[in-house]
Formats: sequence, C-alpha cells, structure tokens
Amino acid sequence: MTPDALRARGERFHEELGREGYLTGAGLAAEAHFEEIFERHADLAGEEAFEAARPDPLLFAWVVDNRVGRAVAALEDRLHAWEAGATVALQDGTVMPYQRTAVAIANEAERPRRLMLDRARRAVLAEPTALRAERLGRERDLIEGLGLGDFVSARAALAGIDLDALGDACGSFLTRTSDPYRDALAERLRAQLHLRPGEADRADAAYLFRGVAFDDAFPAADLVPTACRQVGEMGLDAESGGRIRYDTEERERKRPRAFCAPVRVPDEVYLVIRPFGGASDYRAFWHELGHALHFSHASATLPFEHRWLGDNSVTESFATLFEHQLLAPAWLGRFSPLRGDRLRAFVRDQAFARLAVVRRYAAKLRYELALFRAPRLADGADRYVATLTEATLFRYAPEDYLLDLDEGFYAARYLRAWQLEAGLSALLTERFDEDWFRNPRCGPFVAGLMARGQRDDAAALSAEVLGRPLDFSALAATCERALA
Repeated sequence: MTPDALRARGERFHEELGREGYLTGAGLAAEAHFEEIFERHADLAGEEAFEAARPDPLLFAWVVDNRVGRAVAALEDRLHAWEAGATVALQDGTVMPYQRTAVAIANEAERPRRLMLDRARRAVLAEPTALRAERLGRERDLIEGLGLGDFVSARAALAGIDLDALGDACGSFLTRTSDPYRDALAERLRAQLHLRPGEADRADAAYLFRGVAFDDAFPAADLVPTACRQVGEMGLDAESGGRIRYDTEERERKRPRAFCAPVRVPDEVYLVIRPFGGASDYRAFWHELGHALHFSHASATLPFEHRWLGDNSVTESFATLFEHQLLAPAWLGRFSPLRGDRLRAFVRDQAFARLAVVRRYAAKLRYELALFRAPRLADGADRYVATLTEATLFRYAPEDYLLDLDEGFYAARYLRAWQLEAGLSALLTERFDEDWFRNPRCGPFVAGLMARGQRDDAAALSAEVLGRPLDFSALAATCERALA
C-alpha cells in the first residue's frame, strides 16, 4: 500500500464514519454501526498501512487511531446503543430518556428537583462506566505497545504536543485566575442560587451557566436567521453555497450536546443542535458554526491529511472565535435586544462562564495526565473529584470519572484553541475594528485562514499569523479585564 492509496481510502473511510456519526448523533438511526465500518476498512489499520504511513507524522498518527478505533468499535456501538435506549427513573415515579437529563438539569430552577435529577442520572452509570473502562484499557494497551513510552508520552508524540508542559501551564493559569474566579463565582452563587462556593454541585453549575434570566433575548426561532444575517454582513455565506446543512429539529434520540459532522470536506457538512433555550443555544450554535465554516472553506485542493487530520486545536480555535462573538457588547447591541445595564450584566456573566469553562478544562487535562499514569484506571475516581472540585468550586461526583473524558487528550486541543483564539480575536479587532464580525472585509480574511484546513498546527499558525508563541497570557488578561 502506498501513501496515495492510503489517502484515497481515507476519504471514503471518513465519509462513512462522518455519515454514521451524523445519523446516530442526530437521532436519525437507532443503532450505530461503527464496528462494521471499521471492518470494511480493516486494512487501514493493518501492517501495510502502518509502514506506508510511518514517514508522515499525520498519516502515522491517523493509522494508529484507526487501530484503536477498530479495537474499540464494538464497545463504541454498545455505548451508543446504551445512550439511545437508557432511561432514568426519578423518585416521583417519572421516567425520562437518559439523553434528556442534561437538558432537564440545566433547565430546572428548583434545586431539590435538580439534585434529584442528577442523582437519578448517576444511578444508571454503572454500565457505561464499565464499557468506557474496557475501551480505555484496550486503547492504553495498544498505544503503550508502540514503543513510544507510557500512554501519555506516546499520545504526546503522536499529537506533536508537549502534554506535560501544557499541563504545567494549566496549573499556572489556574493559580493566576483563582482569585477573580472565586470572587465572581461567590457573587453569582449568592445572587442567583443563595449558595456559597463549596456548597454547589455540578448540577447547580449547569443551571447557573444556562442563564435563564436572558432567555427572552435569544429566541430559538431567530437562531438560524440571526446567524445567516451576521455571517452575511461579515462577507461570508452561512451555508457556504449549500455545503453546510442545518439540523435543528427536536428528536427523542438526539444528543443533547451540539456537534458538527463533516461528511465530505469541504462539500457536505452538518451542523446539529438540540435547542433547549436561550443564550446557551446561541453559543453552542455559533461554536459549531465556526467548525462548519472551517470545514466548508478548506481548499478542495488540499491533500486528505490537511483537510481531515492534523491539529484539531485549529478547527476548535475557529469554533471558539465565532462562539465568543456573543461576548462582545457591539455584537449584542446589533444582533440582540439587550441594552444598558442588562447588556452589561449579560457580558459579565458570559465572561465569567468563559473563564469557568477554561478552568474546568485546565483541571480536566491535569486530571487525565494523572489518571493515565496511575497503575489502574479505577484509582482515578477520588482524584477526579478532588481536581475538578478544587478548580471549579462546584462539587463533582465520582460516578463521572471515566465518562467526563474526551478521547486522546482532546482537552489539550480545546486549551490550545483558546490560546490561539485570544490572539486571533485581538488581531481581527486591530485590523477590522471592534465590530469585525460585521465588517465585509473581515470575512474574506478569515476565509483565507480557513482555506488552509489544518495544514499548519496551532503553534505554527500562531507564530506565522500572530508573531507569538502559544500561551495563556492573552487569554488570562482578557478574562481578568472582563471581570475587573
């Protein structure tokens, strides 16, 4: 097998995976068939593919992931089946689909019922936790068998990211932002939930960050029209000439978490969201819109690996760039009815939510580094509770210690994306003014960056476009100014 043959087969393989991911995640298919797809393309994980890809770091890391994917595909199908069919029984006799509990918790104003919902959710997690443990164990054995060191070192080498250095930087970021975060959290907990830091659970965080007080300013019916209008003013087409398809319908099996499903890059990209109201819908939608625009603007002349593979910190940075438009007073003044004190209160709340999310992921990465260096995965539950609770000041539960993970240290991609996005946002403001999001000269500039696909990793893009290395300094300063 040659590298060119790998690329051609990779196109077809990813199209099948992307379509299956869309159908199952959007609730259009009751069962997932990832195992069948991996079996049809088994040679992409075989020795010939391994040797053909070895000279190219992107292709090599991809073949390794194919091996992992094939090894765990049956478990992934079982997890999808469990998520689609599981139900949660409440103390009052109500039974609801597991997929709906996250939405219900975030929308529940009454704290006793909110906590009851979360207890009921955690009570059914034994089966998916066992499946996840088996899946992670298989992945760990396979990755450590590559001869690249322990699991963390091997994953770092494959990703081209110094995970330990990033973990250390996360520790410094957590320390630097601790006081402003604690002060802002104490203010919001007291005013909105009548609680103090340390008294609130993760379920309370879901409701607090839901921002129900501003729901009226972000009607669901205006979601897509507002996006089309704003992106059009920026000089871009929100549907990329029909390459982006929107799926905003309510379905019983639809995942609660919004996602973007590229099926054929750049020609067929799905943006999927299960709306449950308010600004959180808008932020999730704009985040996935950034992904969709990135995938749909990737040059069709790029090789397979620069359209499909590479450092996902880059696509996450575009997603975050669009999501964080909703933090800008100028954006809100033009595309929402918020004005005066209410607008300022919303901006401050969203700035706090931004810092909370970054702190959570900084803690997640540090937890995952420790988890995968522990002798047994089962040893991670107590560390998970301690690490996430200390960073967020919301009480976390041990039942989530293996389910609150993104494969392959994906938390690192988010963290690097936030670093890059802070610099990109400053650059666009400097070049196109504070309302760059409606400047028709800005869209073509952003589209030019997106056309690169993921040819350059986040560090290279930062060095070339911003003239600086990736770090947390700009992001930390932005958060501190917003909360001062």
